[in-house]
Amino acid sequence: MIESAPFNSLLSNVVDNRGRTCPTAEAGLPLIATNCVKNTSLYPTFEKIRHVDQETYENWFRGHPLPGDILFVTKGNPGQTALVPDPVSFCIAQDMVAVRANTEKVYPPYLFAVLRSPSTLNAIQNMHVGTMIPHFKKGDFDKLFLPLPARRDQEFIGDAFLELEFKIELNRKTNETLEAMAQAIFRDWFVDFGPVRRKMEGASDPSTIVGNLLPEGAANIANLFPDSLGDNGLPEGWEPGKLADIAKQTGETTTPDKVSSDTPYIGLEHMPRGSIALADWETAAKVSSNKARFKKGDVLFGKLRPYFHKVGLAPLDGICSTDIVVLRGKKPAFDAIVASLCSSADFVAYTDQTSTGTKMPRTSWKIMKEFEIALPPEKLASTYSSIVSPMHDLIAHYINTSRILAESRDYLLPKLMSGQVNVAEAESVLA
Repeated sequence: MIESAPFNSLLSNVVDNRGRTCPTAEAGLPLIATNCVKNTSLYPTFEKIRHVDQETYENWFRGHPLPGDILFVTKGNPGQTALVPDPVSFCIAQDMVAVRANTEKVYPPYLFAVLRSPSTLNAIQNMHVGTMIPHFKKGDFDKLFLPLPARRDQEFIGDAFLELEFKIELNRKTNETLEAMAQAIFRDWFVDFGPVRRKMEGASDPSTIVGNLLPEGAANIANLFPDSLGDNGLPEGWEPGKLADIAKQTGETTTPDKVSSDTPYIGLEHMPRGSIALADWETAAKVSSNKARFKKGDVLFGKLRPYFHKVGLAPLDGICSTDIVVLRGKKPAFDAIVASLCSSADFVAYTDQTSTGTKMPRTSWKIMKEFEIALPPEKLASTYSSIVSPMHDLIAHYINTSRILAESRDYLLPKLMSGQVNVAEAESVLA
């Protein structure tokens, strides 16, 4: 029988910075809010952050988290956690605390693992108060009992958990880099016309012309760009156009009776902000209304409140909410450009500015297709696709790899924590 202990008894320190709004500034140290702490990321993310000046940092806060502390959300979505990195480059807002493990009573990585376990999250959901805005008070930490196996078992579970989390985090960071590279090339080639401008400035080295990102084949790529801009401000020979010239809405829909229960389903709630890496989905088991079909490589654009920037690249075939517009290139040569264009900040801003409705603004393909673009030659579009499509394929690969790692984590570790699986046996299997 595995013993248990109250959450608060396992802590040596709790950083709690009041329940009121911190004074903010135009610049300074990032202020992490509850939206930045989620169980899908090892470390806090920097989404819609505010800042505090040095005086506020030094004098307003009661304390600051240290590397290795655990951020714990107490209001809104209580129980969400994230690890504090080293170095700490932020301070924390209200509605969360930073907890520090008492190393004499619990192995810190194990505490992080058990806080993220389904059983603990379920217990928190059953204990929190409030209906409109759920919260789990710091004063109730003594009511949350956590399983506490032998120290040796804690160390095995905690280390195994962190190893899986680090691998998943590395995959996520790699996908961020791949997406940033694709966007950088897209903007340089098709928005800023960098290769043409560099030619006009006298550049002759092919690698310099194409942006120093693609040393292999740079000469052939550089030759695809004209030497000057035309009177219309576009590269010589290019024509002005609209998104509808290179992209189409698929328009494929389906009814619940025609969808198998194990079909992947993506709703707006599954789509991250500002990232094309769609790593979260569920099955269509509970689908009860008509949905849109998509294929791997299609662009999924959340049309409701487009300023949320929910734009992703489908990593597999499936169905999605009808609040999502499904797009693909009119020709395969345009697929990569459509993905990069529709996920760009400029395009999202356009859909936000032209959206209809006040309380629930939304865009539509009718609006989206009118977005003005420079039409590149199909050969150049195909070349871009040959460079970027493998990046998109890698993103899908890392998503699926991370899901397998997460499934292993979610299946094995809870059994180890509860004693259903013997740690000694697990060690021999994994050795």
